[in-house]
Amino acid sequence: MQNSSVSLVTALVTGIVVFLFAVAWVTAKAALNTLRLAKNSVGPARKTFWSTIGRVFKVGVWLVVLVIVLIAWQANDIKNADEKKPVPSPSVSRR
Repeated sequence: MQNSSVSLVTALVTGIVVFLFAVAWVTAKAALNTLRLAKNSVGPARKTFWSTIGRVFKVGVWLVVLVIVLIAWQANDIKNADEKKPVPSPSVSRR
């Protein structure tokens, strides 16, 4: 009877250890696959990031050009409006 209980405990311990090693192996394999996938995704992600930054920079440059054109246009309108105003006539001074 004692031999069967020792065999049962040995079988249970061995089963638990094998199960835990199998879980660890599957987890390590999944982590390795995830790492490989992440490494392969870095290049395209970096390319997308820099192309987006480039587009933002281009839009910023065009906005600055547009603001400069609008300011110049307003300044020109103000200058032309000042030129079209009649010159005030000198007032008669009464001394």
